[in-house]
Amino acid sequence: MRELLHSVPFRPFTVYMANDRAFEIPHPDFALITPKGRTLVVSRNNSNAVDILDVPLIARIEVAEHA
Repeated sequence: MRELLHSVPFRPFTVYMANDRAFEIPHPDFALITPKGRTLVVSRNNSNAVDILDVPLIARIEVAEHA
């Protein structure tokens, strides 16, 4: 997760939880992973809300294709 957030160039990705909820990360400024790596905080693109995700419950991550 940390590698995805800090990759250069950054490639947007989507995190899918075990319950199939999806969270898009269009830019590294939209996500924060805690120092121990167990929690991912994702800012919603269209509001001031955030989602707090338990990293061990992430089922898969899909990285956007190169443009």
